Amino acid sequence: LLMKPCIFLDIDGVINPNRKKHNYQLDYNLPDTLSKKLNHPKIAILNVYLVNQVYSCFSKESIDYLKKLINKYDAQIIITSSWRIIYSLDQLQTLFDIFDLGKYIKASTPLISPRTKAIQEFINEHKITSYIILDDFDMANVFDYHFIYVHNYFKEPDYKKADYALFIQQKENKH
Repeated sequence: LLMKPCIFLDIDGVINPNRKKHNYQLDYNLPDTLSKKLNHPKIAILNVYLVNQVYSCFSKESIDYLKKLINKYDAQIIITSSWRIIYSLDQLQTLFDIFDLGKYIKASTPLISPRTKAIQEFINEHKITSYIILDDFDMANVFDYHFIYVHNYFKEPDYKKADYALFIQQKENKH
């Protein structure tokens, strides 16, 4: 399962822009509405504020670029964000299902600090050969070109770097 390319994903500052949009109207029915629309009962039981935040604040552009990478490389998502401390993997998958991404979330990194160590441990344990890391915390000194430094949210220049990093690993791994 984990031999597929992995995208180690941070949430805040990567797909949830740091500049909080406080201007959205809180919709108390949103979990129910989305649950019915997507035929996904689990969405209805998520926290109403959380669902509104995710639905209104997550960058649709970032989500689309993420989907592009997943489809192009048959990649899977590993959550590195501190959200993994607050929410279970099941809850995170359900949240990401709002954007049809839940099925690609396969795991989260171990709860150890610093984040670089948690990622390294995950890579070693699962013998991952192809991966990228999307984060707004600089880890380039540890992960070199595997690391994509995202400022505020994942946009086209970041996508191009991520695409290239996965592309060269794909070529390397074929040899």
